[in-house]
Amino acid sequence: MGKGSLWARLGLVRTPLLSVEQFRERVVEEVLRRRPGLQLERVGEAELAYGAGGSGSVARGYEYYRETPRDLAIVIGQLADMVLYEPKPATLDELVVLVRPESFDDRNGDQGAGLAEPLRGGLIAVVAVDTPSRYVFSTAAQLREDLGIEDAAIWDRARLNLQNRIDVTPPNPSPGKVMTIVTGVGLASSLLAEEAFWAHPRLANAGDLVVSPLERDQLIIAPLREAELVHSIRRLAAGFRSSDFLCDRFLLRRNGAWEDFE
Repeated sequence: MGKGSLWARLGLVRTPLLSVEQFRERVVEEVLRRRPGLQLERVGEAELAYGAGGSGSVARGYEYYRETPRDLAIVIGQLADMVLYEPKPATLDELVVLVRPESFDDRNGDQGAGLAEPLRGGLIAVVAVDTPSRYVFSTAAQLREDLGIEDAAIWDRARLNLQNRIDVTPPNPSPGKVMTIVTGVGLASSLLAEEAFWAHPRLANAGDLVVSPLERDQLIIAPLREAELVHSIRRLAAGFRSSDFLCDRFLLRRNGAWEDFE
């Protein structure tokens, strides 16, 4: 047995990234697996035309895959969902704030941008529609049309729904220990966009805080003044990946605002 095959069996060979065309073909294969016979047309490098006038780009999904290659199957599935999705108007009760990498919101796409606000660490807060089967990231224009209200009111309702779904009261910090926030419903990272959480006296009086948004449902928090704790979350984040992975960068909460932390 050659060394190459041994490394492969041990999982030590990095799989080359797909090209955008190869990535699109994976999406086509998954769509046709689910709905054989659907008419699909490849347009340009990253576009797909389908059904009776439907169209979309895989470019945003491709960029997300490039950042987190281990999520390939998840991203392909989500794009297949997009192609096969039969949209229904969003409702106010379905709105929620999510935190995702900034590449998730294609602000230059033909379909238009969603409602998103920049955070730090390459992350954004975005308004999503929480349907029974998946999150739908509708464009800002579509949300206004469906709901009949303006952007500020949409944000207000999405934040209110978030507050109703999870506890926005932080636990008491314990000296010498990191604080780990998990909601069990995939929304811990959304707390990065929830000012009430960080303004609570338990955190506001704890000094400057280093935050690792490691997973979509996990925030790890350490006081900046406790260097060993900060070092411990750096060690944890180094090379960490999971199917729920969000970001390996760090944020600093200081004076009521977010900063990048290197």
